[in-house]
Amino acid sequence: MRFRNLYEIPVLKGLEMMEKTAESFRKLTDTSVFIRAAHAYTYRGRPEEETRVGFAYALHLFLHGEGEMVIGGRTYPVGKGSLVFIRPGEVHAFHYKPGHPLEAYNIYFDLWGRPEPEKSLYHLAFRTDRVHPSLLTRIEPCPDLERLPTHFSVQPSSPLNEWFIQICRIHEGSDEYAERLTANLLQSWLLYAHGQLSSGAPTDKRLKPILERMEKDPERYVPYDELCQACGLEKTQFYMLFRSVTGMSPKAYQLKMKMRKAAALLLESDESVTGISEMLGYETVHYFSKQFADSYGIPPSRYRSQSRGLL
Repeated sequence: MRFRNLYEIPVLKGLEMMEKTAESFRKLTDTSVFIRAAHAYTYRGRPEEETRVGFAYALHLFLHGEGEMVIGGRTYPVGKGSLVFIRPGEVHAFHYKPGHPLEAYNIYFDLWGRPEPEKSLYHLAFRTDRVHPSLLTRIEPCPDLERLPTHFSVQPSSPLNEWFIQICRIHEGSDEYAERLTANLLQSWLLYAHGQLSSGAPTDKRLKPILERMEKDPERYVPYDELCQACGLEKTQFYMLFRSVTGMSPKAYQLKMKMRKAAALLLESDESVTGISEMLGYETVHYFSKQFADSYGIPPSRYRSQSRGLL
């Protein structure tokens, strides 16, 4: 019998479990990661590398090329910056555009403990009509995991991109601690990815340099017109895009970054509160103290003392 999605078979048990109370749900922090394989690979469209089914979870980060992936009967365009998450048992296929082979880093892994030795040696099958569900990795009901989309895009400078590549490189090395190190890194990667996607983290490349500037130099005033010009948007368009990405107005976001920098200066330096207010462009320390108290609930001097255990 040929299955479109072998994941449907073990999920029947999962659905029964989900009928229980919410206490039976697992969180990403409960995972015990084991990486079966992590490496770079170039898909060139050979018939023997196209359609397959995975026994474990899989992540594919595409660095170059152009094409599409078919997962469970649905087609997704893939290219530079595409990241694909495949669940155990999902039948999938890679198809590249002629002249544009797909170069990717791939990670195949278990999430709920190390599999039996005979299972850990294998992570793929190319005869999807001969795969038995018993070969699949252990699956637990985990709402955090289900919120991760099958396909999304990652900016080249994103930690998600950089960490992913490092996990593959370290795993391929000969270090005696590589297995444990990469397992811990992948769990951290999954937690970070979940947080970024759940919070609607900025992904629009037009806003990226502006957000980075606000985070680095929040005290620097930039006219609204200049911000719009940098994005190539009209004022209304810019405001709507900024708010959809950050959840707040440009003015409120810059103030948030300014208060974050103030908090760091209070903790990491002995600069006076007045000196910090001047560094951040305030004309009076009183107004700075008021805005800080509005953000953190206590005045800056008390925040410093409390954080250093002096109260």
